[in-house]
Amino acid sequence: MKKPTLRVTKWLSDIPVEAHCSDCPAVSFKAQGTGHRPNREQYKRSLQSQFDVHCKEVHSEVHDSRLDG
Repeated sequence: MKKPTLRVTKWLSDIPVEAHCSDCPAVSFKAQGTGHRPNREQYKRSLQSQFDVHCKEVHSEVHDSRLDG
């Protein structure tokens, strides 16, 4: 089975500002930054971090339950 991926759905020029889980289209992640101006690297890290937490909470449990039988 394919692992879910982070799919960027909104951009501000070359800066990712919103993304979705490829397996959970209703789940969206909005980039968060600390300054007034968007920072590409900071926003990428923010989206990836939110996605990683989502995968750990949602997809690892589904995968683990399949292994149990």
